[in-house]
Formats: sequence, C-alpha cells, structure tokens
Amino acid sequence: MNIKKATEHIKNTVIAYLEKDESGKFFIPVEKQRPVFLYGPPGIGKTAVMEQIAREMNIGLVAYSMTHHTRQSAIGLPFITKKKFGDKEYDVSEYTMSEILASVYNYIETTGKKEGILFLDEINCVSETLAPSMLRFLQYKSFGSHTVPDGWVIITAGNPPEYNKSVREYDIATLDRIKKIDVEPDYGVWREYAVNNGVHSAIISFLDVKSSCFYSIENTPAGKRFVTARGWEDLSRMMCLYERKGIAIDSELIEQYLQVPAVTQDFTDFYSAFTKIKTSFEPEKIFNGEISESFKEETRTLNISQKIGLINLLSDYISLETKACVEESADIKETLKLLKASDIAQSEKAEKYEVQRERFNKLKDTVESTRNRLSNGVKFINTVFGNSPEAEIFISNITLNKSS
Repeated sequence: MNIKKATEHIKNTVIAYLEKDESGKFFIPVEKQRPVFLYGPPGIGKTAVMEQIAREMNIGLVAYSMTHHTRQSAIGLPFITKKKFGDKEYDVSEYTMSEILASVYNYIETTGKKEGILFLDEINCVSETLAPSMLRFLQYKSFGSHTVPDGWVIITAGNPPEYNKSVREYDIATLDRIKKIDVEPDYGVWREYAVNNGVHSAIISFLDVKSSCFYSIENTPAGKRFVTARGWEDLSRMMCLYERKGIAIDSELIEQYLQVPAVTQDFTDFYSAFTKIKTSFEPEKIFNGEISESFKEETRTLNISQKIGLINLLSDYISLETKACVEESADIKETLKLLKASDIAQSEKAEKYEVQRERFNKLKDTVESTRNRLSNGVKFINTVFGNSPEAEIFISNITLNKSS
C-alpha cells in the first residue's frame, strides 16, 4: 500500500491500542498489542509519518535508529546487587535501564505526555548480539526487568533485504507477533505532501512530467544507483536556500542528492528551462491582471513541460500568500486567547487589544488582496489554457494546499 494508506492504518492502530474501558483498562491488553512493523524501501517518509501521527493525536514521540545501538546501550549495563534467598545473601547480576526506555520515561517527565509512540527505525538491521533481545522486546515490550510504559505504542520500521545488506529476515514465530504493513513509493501521495510542505515547484513540475523518475533503486556494475523521496525533499531544501543566497544550482549539486546520472541530467536540463520561465513570465503581472494578448499568445506556445512549470510556479506564489494569511490569523487568535486569560491592568489590556485590532484590520485587507490576486490567476489560466490538464493541475494544487 502507499504511505498515506499506511498512515491511516497506523493511526487507527494507535487509537485502538490507547482505548480504555470504563474501569480504565485497555480494551486490548498491553501484552496483546502487537508492535507495528512498517516494511518498505528507504526514503519514502516512514519517519515523517510518525511525526504526523503524533502531532495530529497530540501524543508523544520518541524515535531511535537501531543501527546506532550496541547491545549495552539498548539493553543496559550489567551491575552486581545483593539479594537474599532464604537465609543466605547472594551477589546477583542485574541491568541498568535501557537507554531507549530511559528516553521514554525522561520524555514523559519533561513533557507530561503519558501516551505516545516509541518508534524504532531499521529494527531488522540490529547486530547479531542484539537480535535475540530485540525479538524478546517485540514480544514482551521489555528489556530485562524494565518495560515500556503503559500508553506507549511500539512502531517499528525496516527495509527489505534487497536494499540493505545488514537486514536480518524475521522468522514466522516473530512475524506472528507483529502487525506488518508493507509500503511502496507512490508519487501521487507524495505530491500531495510536497504541495503542502513547500517542496520546490521545479521538482514537482519535473515529476509531473516524468513521474517514473520519482523513485528508483537499481544495481549497476558501478554500484547501486538510486533516487528516493527523501532525496528529492532534501534537494528541494538546498535549492531554496541556494536561490535565496543567489548561489548557482548546477548538476554537481543535484547529483549529490539524485544518484541516478540520467535523472540528474534530465532534472538539470529541466531546472535550466524552469528558471527561464520564472524570469520571462513574471507571476506578479499575472496576479495583478497586467496581461496583454501577446503575453497570452506567447504562453500558449509553450511546450507541455514549460506549461506545467508555469502552473506550479503560480501555485507556489499564491500558496505562500495564503499561508501567510492563515498563520497571521492563527497568531492573532492565540494572542487574544492569552490576553483574555491574563491578569494585567484593564488599561494595559485595552491597549494590547487595540494592537490586535489593527493587526486584524490589516489582515482583512491582505486577505481581500490575496483573493483578488487568486481570481486574476484563475482568470488568466482559464483564458489561456481553458478546460485542460494544465488548468486542472492549478486547481488541484490550490485545493490540496490546506492554506489555500
């Protein structure tokens, strides 16, 4: 399944595991709550899913990559303690609390959140010495005498062996104790995420035309060649920063994130054409309604890649403006809420209310301006492209973007 569907399944699992009856007991006993195992290729957003679920449910999240752990750090260190059995006292080996479990308890103390997700990434890549203890952990949710706190759901993730030589395949006995969810890369699902998270419009435009370049892992005589969703997103962040600083973006930068030479070359060429569109077809003129017939005709002569690039560029501009409006509105509401609850003098409170009133009036003007600019953008696209796939892309972008 795709990562969006997997997210729904994981969220529903967490809801079910945290559900309690009238007496306060979990409907599904802790020992029967199978850890979730998210299984799929690298770089498709498994960690981002955990952050999203924790944020939406307002629960805690503690994440660990198991490849970074030794047996000692995961399980704890041994120490000698005294125990009395009958009339005799003995030296007995015990273990300190696992670093992983200690992090959960520390998180609870720090945040006060008693429910959450313990996310263990690359769970099937643990060392040979740690593997038996991890299998026991998946079954009993404990390292030695220390257990995961009630209310914390264990979610794990791992890659198939074809992507990682360190993978240890689970036997049936282990698989029968976990809730396995297979995930696969899906550009359509990632695109929705990209539109809402500011991924560079050149990347979205390129993948709209060449979606086959979205995700690829292949073995070649020269070694592994790959392109992942993580690579595209990380490249986007760097591109945005380079553009902001006026640093040139070239193939040498792009190939650091896209490890398939053909994709690197294709995207480099596309980005070069995209930057020309950005300078030639000034979005401000379109949003201000300053468009001539010759400008419209020139737009109609663009090839499909250029048209999609322009559409996504326009979507970016309007999405940034709507996002600013939404964030300003939320900040005003939060400020008013805090101001209402404060115990400062009425005269001072009145002054602060007046400041927020001025902010709100400015926001109303901005919203009206943004609405008009969006209207001009839609009018331009309808006039130039009519009822076409290009127009549908613009409407889709505006609809997918939560701020818009």
